[in-house]
Amino acid sequence: MRVALIRNHDECVNTRQIKMMQKRAGVLPHLGLAYIETALRKAGFEVVTIDAQALVLDREGLVERVNAFGPDLVGVTTTTPGVPGAVEACQVAKEAGATVILGGPHTEVFDRENFCQDFIDYVGVGEGVTTMLGLAEALRDGSDVSTVPGLVARTFRNPPAPMLNLESMGWPSRDSMDVNLYHSIMAKHPFATMISSRGCPFQCAFCFKQAVDKKSMYRSAEDVVGEMSSLVHDYGVREIMFYDDVFTMKKKRVYEICSLIVERGLKVRWEAPTRVDLVDPDMLRAMARAGCVRLRFGIESGDVDILRRMRKKTDLEQITAAVAAAKAAGIQTFAYFIVGWLGETELQYRQTLEFAKSLKLDYASFYTATPLPGTQLHREAIASGKIDENYWLDYIKGARTDRIGVLAPNAEEKSRYAYKDFYLRPSKAPILLRHLVNPETFSSVVTGLSSLIASRTNAVRDF
Repeated sequence: MRVALIRNHDECVNTRQIKMMQKRAGVLPHLGLAYIETALRKAGFEVVTIDAQALVLDREGLVERVNAFGPDLVGVTTTTPGVPGAVEACQVAKEAGATVILGGPHTEVFDRENFCQDFIDYVGVGEGVTTMLGLAEALRDGSDVSTVPGLVARTFRNPPAPMLNLESMGWPSRDSMDVNLYHSIMAKHPFATMISSRGCPFQCAFCFKQAVDKKSMYRSAEDVVGEMSSLVHDYGVREIMFYDDVFTMKKKRVYEICSLIVERGLKVRWEAPTRVDLVDPDMLRAMARAGCVRLRFGIESGDVDILRRMRKKTDLEQITAAVAAAKAAGIQTFAYFIVGWLGETELQYRQTLEFAKSLKLDYASFYTATPLPGTQLHREAIASGKIDENYWLDYIKGARTDRIGVLAPNAEEKSRYAYKDFYLRPSKAPILLRHLVNPETFSSVVTGLSSLIASRTNAVRDF
């Protein structure tokens, strides 16, 4: 039995990243599909992952790939903003004669709503590995699909499949897709993505959590470093980007990972996401010795009231101390900020931008606040009358193609200006020059700078 896993293009009007940065940021491997591929291969299925984003496939190209493989079952992953591309992939799969299941974060908020498209047979909720494998086995064996955990159909709805232990799943398969097809404006090429843990106990108002995200699970240091070593020796990877929710949640485990990397003499650059209240100078120095070159902090705002309403549970002093400690350890700092929060004033926007510049960050990203379904921000935006309560339902049905809307005046223009003001200032010249003289980063930096210079956003005073 043949199974195809698809990530189609997700070009949409509802991305949080402003348009000028979307394609330039890069295309990263889809770890969820890679884990599913591992499970299916172990069970004896013939599997291919078709990553239309990495392969830069249009509809015709996707049709050719699907038809050439001839799948019996196709699993398509999506977020809610990416539904248009996922729907296209589902239609292509059905036209090829396959059974079609849609999964991903989107389906935990909207499951049966997707059956407005008659070419979608099933929807998966919860642990994708469990549901996809269960469905594939049921179809192969001719058994009752209604018993598959996490499976939703027009005639039944099963509860979300529970989280699986990462180590029991095995490492994500990387055989279907060449690592050289992926690119990032940040990482050395070739690079790979990994997760060393799952779940996050925090309740930030802008973040949507699937059922499997609501508890935490951690891989052992031995398993993590083993996969890192495989990526370096088997795939020639030069940099690893961890995509845990919070890499440093368990301090002891971080030390164990770092010690094992050093003990084994593993030479690889790596970066990870964390919170400003979950790092300290000693741990940061240990991470730097083990090859950590960059940390990604979710700072989000430079205004204490906005931080409170975001439910970040951090303060400006913690932010300043964490960034300074990382830099002192020799680790580059990358921070995420959200512009245009519900009710954000002009003064609060300016405070965030000035705070971002004052931290002496190496890199920063400025997202536009977007009320994604299932989040506290979405509920508050509806209550305030800023957005239509039925917007997302209409969007997934194809009845709406406009952006959900911004929550503060000129939010997208302010995000564009924030990029320009942060990067096109004299103090950033040394780091930009350093990247420009490096052949590995020259192209990415030129592309990014050209985007900023070409942006027609005017000065803040014009908002």
